Amino acid sequence: MKGSLKFFWWKLEVSFSPEVEESLTWRLDEIGIKSYAINRSLQNSQRQTLIVWLPSYEWLDKDREDLVRSLVCLEKVFDKEPLGVKWKKIVHEDWNAKWKNFWEPDPVGKNFLILPSWTALPKIYSNRIILRLDPGNAFGTGAHPTTRLCLEALERNPPLRIAVADIGCGSGILGLASLKLGAKNVMAVDIDSLAVKATSENALRNNFNQEQLSVTQGSIDSLKDQLNGKKVDLLICNILANAIRKLAPDFAKVTSKESQILLSGLLKEQVNDITSFLSTFNWKLIASYERENWSLIYLCKVSD
Repeated sequence: MKGSLKFFWWKLEVSFSPEVEESLTWRLDEIGIKSYAINRSLQNSQRQTLIVWLPSYEWLDKDREDLVRSLVCLEKVFDKEPLGVKWKKIVHEDWNAKWKNFWEPDPVGKNFLILPSWTALPKIYSNRIILRLDPGNAFGTGAHPTTRLCLEALERNPPLRIAVADIGCGSGILGLASLKLGAKNVMAVDIDSLAVKATSENALRNNFNQEQLSVTQGSIDSLKDQLNGKKVDLLICNILANAIRKLAPDFAKVTSKESQILLSGLLKEQVNDITSFLSTFNWKLIASYERENWSLIYLCKVSD
């Protein structure tokens, strides 16, 4: 009886293919699990490990079985190796900071370097555009293919002297990248208060003030309130396809006839359907880009 009352952590380790990452983190967020890490193997880029810490008093056997079942269901969307699941009982572990041991400076595209805020800048990367980042408990270390697609798209068409908005900002990485590439200002929103906190803190880490990067909790209506009647020149959404479908009818609230949008978080097989859907709101495809099993689409507004 005493053993059952003693507090400990359950450590869940799930090995997965990179394509499954965003779906896994989305499901954890939906469940309400905010504390997790992702270990990226340098030896095997096609296999990563999700690490989740769960308090024993909240997660009984049935709860843990249901959690694993909900995660395993996600793998059916992808034609990849099955998830590998392993549980460990942990009595003492700094679960909120442990993941930092696995995150290293990460070059993206031709010019960016994602630099963990607690890490010194390696000389080899001193000529790159530095994005100092600590995502905290928010999504967005920059490692996921959808985020890398966005960073590369911004690099390909720098948002010089224009207003940018980021819906679902996570750690704020895309807003920071936009400002580093010359954007006039960035307005960011996220429904997660932890993402708002992370974005605000990361803005300061990169020497940007609130006028340059403003962030509020909410979605497109909160963004509209931030804009106060103005429109953005570039709208970025790195979120899943279902969320994009829900938001698309309201894009007009924050964009003008000259605006462009970058949409990531799409599986390759979803591009045609989403592009066709957006055309009903007068958005025309300019280009699409792929990485692994994910796609980004770049669109502009056409005349009614």
